[in-house]
Amino acid sequence: MALEKQFKLEAAEKPKASQPSSQRRQKFITAIDKQLAGMPDGDASTIKSTWVWKSDQGDWFISPRYGKAPLELAPGLNAIKCTDAKDVAENLQKLKTLASEGKLDDVLEGAASAIRSRFGK
Repeated sequence: MALEKQFKLEAAEKPKASQPSSQRRQKFITAIDKQLAGMPDGDASTIKSTWVWKSDQGDWFISPRYGKAPLELAPGLNAIKCTDAKDVAENLQKLKTLASEGKLDDVLEGAASAIRSRFGK
């Protein structure tokens, strides 16, 4: 049995070192997937997520984190306001898409730098 008929074979090697931005991006996407796993099916008033909470006024908020620190998405702003649980799931998916496209690399780099700076003390 010839393997060439069973698979599409290539002469390729795995890179020896990956880019730090790629590693941060993948770590953040994994964290988003974990938050999405805590989302209920349908509309519910409770969500099992460490990033999501509901205010006394009924608004939902997402505070995305890198490690234990909240991400500063814009200067002085670290939460995303949502209308309901469905909107929370949609915004988490948007975050995942932006991260996979590399559009959050600067934000993730800033958070990673802040975390690293605390280790030198």
